[in-house]
Amino acid sequence: MGLTLLFCGVSSWVAGAKPLVLTEKDSGRTVNVTVGQSFVVDLHLGAGQHVIAPEFSQEVLVLVGQSLQSITGPQGASTRIVYQFVVQQGGQTDLVVDAKGSGKEKDTSKPLLKIKIVASGGGETI
Repeated sequence: MGLTLLFCGVSSWVAGAKPLVLTEKDSGRTVNVTVGQSFVVDLHLGAGQHVIAPEFSQEVLVLVGQSLQSITGPQGASTRIVYQFVVQQGGQTDLVVDAKGSGKEKDTSKPLLKIKIVASGGGETI
């Protein structure tokens, strides 16, 4: 019975924990995560920017969701893109999301986000 109560308490704590959300401000950081953990990358693109598919090790991370939302505000039009990842296996990977402009800047890309992911929790795949 003691283990059951302990397990229920830990489950409640995990369920109530804030999800990890990474933004442009996190660029350059090293982020420690555990196998099985999910996290979100929430980025904003300026007018005329287009995102390039994220680069990462598919042995360590799995991209499980993506959404795109147009935003029009006092500053003009922009786009919000959200990626959801799950840590599949222990290891390290760089997670890079680049954006390209339109017009004269269409051939050059710049990083919106570049972080190092360090995943722990054994080498088991979920």
